[in-house]
Amino acid sequence: MMNNTNASKPTPDEARAALAEAALQKKRAHQLYNRFSGSIFIVWGTIYLIAYGVSFACPEFEPIWLPLVLAGFLISFWLGGRMGAFLRSSAGRAFRNVWAGFGVAYFLLGWSFGATSASGQLFSLVVNLFVAYALFVSSTIVSLPTLARAAVVLALTNTFFFVFAPSWYDPAMAGLGLLAVLVGVGMVKNREL
Repeated sequence: MMNNTNASKPTPDEARAALAEAALQKKRAHQLYNRFSGSIFIVWGTIYLIAYGVSFACPEFEPIWLPLVLAGFLISFWLGGRMGAFLRSSAGRAFRNVWAGFGVAYFLLGWSFGATSASGQLFSLVVNLFVAYALFVSSTIVSLPTLARAAVVLALTNTFFFVFAPSWYDPAMAGLGLLAVLVGVGMVKNREL
């Protein structure tokens, strides 16, 4: 009986080609996560900029939050669906699960706060801390340091203004929205920040 172990071993050229292909696929996945995350920053940064800006400047128009948040969720799910069509991996599934879980938590949080008529600013604090946590977890899944930095900036700004300068909370969060848009544009243009 002949042992054909050499037949199953790749040649050095085949091994190099396979490694090059794996590196290319990893780079493409990173670029896709970067662009997707940048697009999400643009969408939600715009929502924060408009909604928190309106909440500060014209509180009587605060109901603008509901249609903006609904539009944000629809756009986010559409973008997530597009990303999912191109990237099927355990990291992609984990990334989607984190944000799907966040969506469910957001709905339940909104429902419970609405049922108890709790403070709108307290609701914002809690939601933004959830967002910061989801960003941080996402950064560990897809290895995007920008997400971790965004999580830290959001958590610290959110908490600082809620505790020490509540009258400036809405403009501070609107400013973070503008910052998110700028960071998102950089990410979409494929410049990691």
